Amino acid sequence: MTVLFILGLIAVAVALFMMVSWINTYSQRHYNYEFFNIGSFIIIAIGYGLAWYGWTWFNEAVDAGGDILNGQILVGIGVMLVSGVFLSNIRNTSLAFGFFAGMFQLVLFVPLSVAAAFAFIVAVAWMSETKPVYNIN
Repeated sequence: MTVLFILGLIAVAVALFMMVSWINTYSQRHYNYEFFNIGSFIIIAIGYGLAWYGWTWFNEAVDAGGDILNGQILVGIGVMLVSGVFLSNIRNTSLAFGFFAGMFQLVLFVPLSVAAAFAFIVAVAWMSETKPVYNIN
């Protein structure tokens, strides 16, 4: 059963990669616009992170009876970042293609954003491993 699960994951990953490649090729050929790029991924990942952290902050403030405005502002900034990339996709392509490919992009970037955040935390932890420096005078 484990082998089937791994093969299924590989098949889904290959299918997603082929879909992303097709969308990029189509949008590049017809609209001279690249849909899936690192810039849009970073902006969307930051937007998702701000929205999630803001929502968490908002819920903690509601439970504690504190100020909810900070969480609302973070959620608003996150939604504006994600919406900006989505609207930019529609503006640079057609309405139908931009909408459906943009929705696919937003759904696909959710797990990728979580994985990138985890990888970023691991990389920072690995790079910040410092050794003590001894000064013997």
